Amino acid sequence: MHEDTEYNPNLKGLTADYFDRRSETYDQDAIHPKLAFVIIKHARLEPGLSVLDVGTGTGRLALHAAKLIGNEGSVVAIDLSSEMLTQAHFKAGMESLTNIQFIQGDAESIELEDAAFDRILCSSAFILMSKPRKALKTWNRWLRPGGIVSFDAPGEPFGINTVIAETAAGHGIELPYATLANTTDKCRQLLEASGFAMLEVNQELMQEHVMNLDDALAVWDKSIAHPAWHKLAQRPAKTLEQI
Repeated sequence: MHEDTEYNPNLKGLTADYFDRRSETYDQDAIHPKLAFVIIKHARLEPGLSVLDVGTGTGRLALHAAKLIGNEGSVVAIDLSSEMLTQAHFKAGMESLTNIQFIQGDAESIELEDAAFDRILCSSAFILMSKPRKALKTWNRWLRPGGIVSFDAPGEPFGINTVIAETAAGHGIELPYATLANTTDKCRQLLEASGFAMLEVNQELMQEHVMNLDDALAVWDKSIAHPAWHKLAQRPAKTLEQI
């Protein structure tokens, strides 16, 4: 298990800028709807619950949760990116959902009441936490007794990303997103160390297809700007070319 590591001090701003730029096309991604479905399925939502959505992005999870819990329930949705939240606000308005509160801010530093939520959801954002273990302990504190946290992390194999992460490791560059919770055992250890009583850790196949070399190289060019790869992006061009 790796200890929590502080990312570079500019990472929060880089993350917000990156997702600001992706906001208008983010919902076109094929993977995120599948992730949202899995997270919602395991969250066991029901009418009247209080839900927190961490790293809500364009609000896919928050909107789905808001419909399932009804007007007697409530959703608080947090994200760093103002432009992603603009998309989320628009979608909530189009569906006349009034039981969602959107907050722009850092979910790792925001102050929320203890035992305020029945469910905490997080899609694609857990691996971007600068201190994931501390985040889990905070989530545990925010949950009411019997509450559930439902989140995802990339497992193995993670397509071309696994290849790149392993190659980067061979150059002495560890990418935390690839190794933080990439097995069910690591997930269990993380949750148990953070005070959670275990319910279930599941592996789900999100996508399976053959990728040719040109497509793989295109993934590299597209992904190097992602906050999860920041340790790679900081390396000299010669090192990146070797990788």
